[in-house]
Amino acid sequence: MRRSWRHFRRRLDDLRLSPILDYRASCSLDSAGSDFRFFGDFESVTDGRILWARSDNLTVPVELDRAAIYLLPAADETDDGNERASFDMDGSPPEKIRWDRVASLSEGAKVFIGGKARDESGQVRFSSEGTEEILLILYDGNERSLISRTVKAGRQKNEYWNSSTAYAIVLGSFSELILALVYSKRPALGAASSAALAAAFIPLLPLLPPGLVMTGLYRRLWRKGRAFRTFRDLVRMPLRHLEGMRETKLPDGSRYGWRELGNALAPTEGEGVPVLPPGADPAAEEEWRCYGMIDDDGTIRAPRDPGAIWAAVPGDPAVLSGRYEVMARLLEIGAMAALLAGIAANSVLAWLFVRSFR
Repeated sequence: MRRSWRHFRRRLDDLRLSPILDYRASCSLDSAGSDFRFFGDFESVTDGRILWARSDNLTVPVELDRAAIYLLPAADETDDGNERASFDMDGSPPEKIRWDRVASLSEGAKVFIGGKARDESGQVRFSSEGTEEILLILYDGNERSLISRTVKAGRQKNEYWNSSTAYAIVLGSFSELILALVYSKRPALGAASSAALAAAFIPLLPLLPPGLVMTGLYRRLWRKGRAFRTFRDLVRMPLRHLEGMRETKLPDGSRYGWRELGNALAPTEGEGVPVLPPGADPAAEEEWRCYGMIDDDGTIRAPRDPGAIWAAVPGDPAVLSGRYEVMARLLEIGAMAALLAGIAANSVLAWLFVRSFR
């Protein structure tokens, strides 16, 4: 599961470096095509599994066969389009949906399309090619916050405990108990009966006191580790355009780079610069850097391209991402240690309980 979400984030990160498809870019397309991004509104889905989306100056069809379609959770009410929404450690990941559910959307719903666009008999069309699927994200809110919201949400909440875990444990334990009862009626299957009985109760060990306390600690540490993995990915985002340089050109031709702000962010923050990672204290005495579009006079401001990051970061993003990676690993190790400690404690108590009847 973690690998599939990592692939999803990597694909989105690659696509945000691609040019935005508009009428002017569509006029220069050929049959070979190339990767583009498209921001627009949903129009309709035809019986031939073709989605139609429109922007201000272009309407494009998208082949939904083999397309990866995701429904992004609703934007936080505090999100003003500048990625200021607070980070929710328990936020749900995007929902992967079938093409036929797209038809139920109301006209005008916002859609992001990324992937291969080509000219087919004078008509621009998005379609999957080889192993690279068309990525289609349905969302609400401001398109400038789409990338950061997707990076935040695009990861599994917990690989061990999810909405199906409790039902799976109950069903599995009940099935093993049935087997134990059936085997107990046959003396020759005494060992099998004991094994089935043990298998019925082992999955319950993390859910019984006193090990339940350690399971709660495990979930708390795992959530924090997930948050630090998100912080790691967020602060890395400005570096993807720059590739080690201080300044570069965006696909729309504008200059993009960073400027040092010193150890006081307050004046710039007052002008509306979002802060990465979420929750970072703007008043903290750090060597702040601001990433954005650079005008001819050296002023830095929000890029026109919504895929380019407009943010202030408390230090070198490469160094910060390394710190967050270490913190995430340590928290995950601590979480697993807490879970195993709870299981071990309950196992010892269960063994002592069984021995007391011998």
